[in-house]
Amino acid sequence: MIVIVVIGLIHLPFPFDGDQAFFRLGALEMQQGKLLYRDFWDVKQPGIFYFYFLAGSFFGFNEIGIHLFELIYMVVFSLILLITLKSYFRHQIIASLVPLLTVGVYYIVSGAWHLTQVEALVSFPLFICLWLTYQSCKYQGNSRFFLLSLSGFIGGIVLIFKLLFLLILLPFWVTVLIHSVIKRQKVQKLFVEICLSTFIGILYPLLFVASYFAWFNSLPILYQTFFLYPPQIVANSQFDKIQFFSGMKWFLNNFSPLLLVGTVAVDVSLRKSKNILTLLLVVWCIGNLGVILLQRSALWEYHYLLFFVPVGILAAKGLDVLWQPLKELTSPLITILLIFLFFLPLSYNFVKKSVVLVNNNFALTEDTRLKYQTVFRKIYPSLRSEADFISQPGSIPGEIYVAGDPSIYYFSNRTQATSLRGWALEYFLPEQWSKLLEQLDSSKPPYIFIDYVQLPTIKKDFPTMLEFIGQRYRVLRQNDNGIWYILL
Repeated sequence: MIVIVVIGLIHLPFPFDGDQAFFRLGALEMQQGKLLYRDFWDVKQPGIFYFYFLAGSFFGFNEIGIHLFELIYMVVFSLILLITLKSYFRHQIIASLVPLLTVGVYYIVSGAWHLTQVEALVSFPLFICLWLTYQSCKYQGNSRFFLLSLSGFIGGIVLIFKLLFLLILLPFWVTVLIHSVIKRQKVQKLFVEICLSTFIGILYPLLFVASYFAWFNSLPILYQTFFLYPPQIVANSQFDKIQFFSGMKWFLNNFSPLLLVGTVAVDVSLRKSKNILTLLLVVWCIGNLGVILLQRSALWEYHYLLFFVPVGILAAKGLDVLWQPLKELTSPLITILLIFLFFLPLSYNFVKKSVVLVNNNFALTEDTRLKYQTVFRKIYPSLRSEADFISQPGSIPGEIYVAGDPSIYYFSNRTQATSLRGWALEYFLPEQWSKLLEQLDSSKPPYIFIDYVQLPTIKKDFPTMLEFIGQRYRVLRQNDNGIWYILL
């Protein structure tokens, strides 16, 4: 647990990537009284914004504040793993390694782009849901009904992060149903104990969220965001082979040692003992792969973080199986050397991050922190300079619009003038472009920034926006990053 804390502390000053800066922006606007989806829109479910809202409210809406809250969250998760999985392992020394092989590995393999993403954060409630489902196999009647209702409730929390994760949750409960049918339990009784209980449980958090938005008369936009826009976005996109292979490469480079050891666990645990928990972990992995593939045009590296918990637990189980043969080697030094060599790629990442932190005096001051952050995100100083440009004495105050990296909002300490985002414009639908233009016309932000990365998308999908800006704004500054416009 001390090692987990140390690894996490190394990541506290890590920079925001575009996604993290965007989540932080949404959470900050929520704190300032704006309503998600009505006043600040994104296609994602609200869970990630709630997480950043809590993190920022407790520790500050900056890199250290968000990452500190995540570290506390992950430390609690590590303790839960230790407590719940004790009986899953024969050797307690291996059981104690589970947090390192899950949470520890998550931190070690993650860069600025991967930290505090939905797929990483949701692993905690996903595991709780799986463990409660597993425990329900040991009981019948009211006890099983209660455990599965609680499992459904936690599953509802998972869906608040992303509705697509239902494809991971359903196989958990179907596995228990099939397991109970094999044990020749009554089908009618199974329906009440498993199907009805999980359905009731899952409804509570979803109804709570729906009631909240209904209170503000925002159910229509919630319905559009969750159920109408995603199918249209998927229909307008194509399977990105390059991104798929890039993500798979990242995953295999970082998780191959765990996958190899985990294969031993799957073989022995299922073939010899038919362990239901091992089966559920395998089902989790299969569900993860299905969820990733269904996202077609957005097969990003961080999506594979869905695997870090089940693969890490199975790897620990594999070590548990191999521990006795390893102990019987002629020298304990050989055992230690073999394990070290096996996990060498992970050790390299950890050492590299540690050395960078030490070389920058532990990033304790603003200057050393920026140098440290620049190592892990080279564009950071450039984005900061863009924000400094509109933060000079005499600059016009007010909300701005950035068609590009939301980190500019963070560095300039400004918020977004429109409800529609300027991040990931390639996923906009035609009607959203027209609505964005209306919002720019009504809000009249004093500054607009067009990133060169987003410029081709705007030219292709909605050149009218550039005509509008040309009529209402003049070029204030142009450099290698993009173009600043100021209101006439």
